[in-house]
Amino acid sequence: MKKFFDRILYGGDYNPNQWPREIWDEDMRLFQKASINSATINVFSWAKIQPSENEYYFDELDDIVDMLSRENYDIVMATSTAAMPAWMYKKYPEVARTDYHGRRHKFGQRHNACPNSLVYQKYAERLAAKLAERYGNNNHVTCWHINNEYGGDCYCENCEKEFRVWLKEKYKTIEALNKAWNLEFWGHTIYYWDEIVLPN
Repeated sequence: MKKFFDRILYGGDYNPNQWPREIWDEDMRLFQKASINSATINVFSWAKIQPSENEYYFDELDDIVDMLSRENYDIVMATSTAAMPAWMYKKYPEVARTDYHGRRHKFGQRHNACPNSLVYQKYAERLAAKLAERYGNNNHVTCWHINNEYGGDCYCENCEKEFRVWLKEKYKTIEALNKAWNLEFWGHTIYYWDEIVLPN
């Protein structure tokens, strides 16, 4: 991976795995015509790269990286961790986000993983490590794209616990938190950290 850019990057998300391969050459021709010099790839490919817990297939991504490298494009390599694969939700349903009313999300949305799920973190880290090992020394991979459009809330027990940890680090004492939040105003004074719930 290059340390510095030698040009201003001009491009955007490129998902050739979502259409037939015979179109890829035409994509390259049109990119050149438009003076595009970079492409963000692999944003939503986790399910394709890892179809089950212990299987990884990089053949198609290898082909995309090779094609862009041959054409001298700067590649922004996404980790694909913005949308978890179905097998993960099926085997570990606790990875899904929980809404404010305590309802766990079903599979099928983007950004559907609980950010504090240790299962999600384990598999996301494993995938990112495999991508880094495979493509990290490619000089055309100039950036790493670690997520896409941050957002979404989770109100599960993991997130509530982590929120309390964050509050303890920020305010140090219950008294300081009560004062900063003016919790006496509606009689909501807190006496123990585990009384704190995630705000809506």
